[in-house]
Amino acid sequence: MSKRDVADFAIELAQEFSKRCPPELAERSTMAVARAIDDVCNRAAEFQREQKLGLFGKAKLGTEFKTRLKENGYLQDFVDELTTKLLINMSGK
Repeated sequence: MSKRDVADFAIELAQEFSKRCPPELAERSTMAVARAIDDVCNRAAEFQREQKLGLFGKAKLGTEFKTRLKENGYLQDFVDELTTKLLINMSGK
């Protein structure tokens, strides 16, 4: 798996999340936000199981995902929390 493939997946994941849960909706705690977060985390965990990313692959995915969310207008705290949750979920912990 190339770095580009990992980056492309992270970008796709961030775009999917942004469509389902725009920044203005993410500021409110709703079931739709919770479902979108769970779905993104589950997709990332599935990707990890299939691709068996190492430390650098996970770091690349997390960085790219975080960057895209910030570019899409999400608050820094929200981006940090979601990215942390995503990476923990990928680790299976």
